[in-house]
Amino acid sequence: MLKSRKGGLCNEKILLIILFILGITFLSACGPNTWVLEKERLGEVGSIENYVWQLQNKKTKFRGYRVFTISEGKKMVVVSTGSTDKTLEFTGADVSNNNTTISVEEVSKVSGEENSYILIGINKIKGELTVVNEREEKFIAFE
Repeated sequence: MLKSRKGGLCNEKILLIILFILGITFLSACGPNTWVLEKERLGEVGSIENYVWQLQNKKTKFRGYRVFTISEGKKMVVVSTGSTDKTLEFTGADVSNNNTTISVEEVSKVSGEENSYILIGINKIKGELTVVNEREEKFIAFE
């Protein structure tokens, strides 16, 4: 009787672990799946590297964003401050049926770049994309 009870507890633990893993997998599949790409990896996508070069040399005052398609249809959003004394921190993304909003925080900090920028990856953009800062001020799209 003791052995069957032990085996039952073991089976319950395995079942709980499996349910936990399935729950985490389900929740991760529901989110917008975003990430920030390290600037050291910029060379992995030539078109983005070229655009960042433009931000640092020709478009140093441009405050806005540009969207690039990267591997497997995923998107990379390059957001720039248009200044040397602000940096950007990604704070979140909200993807709904009709629009996608990416939120960043502008931090007063000298960046060492002519036009400080951040590289934000997102699996999918639904509808219209808007990029806003912590005060809900919109960044303009690059044309």
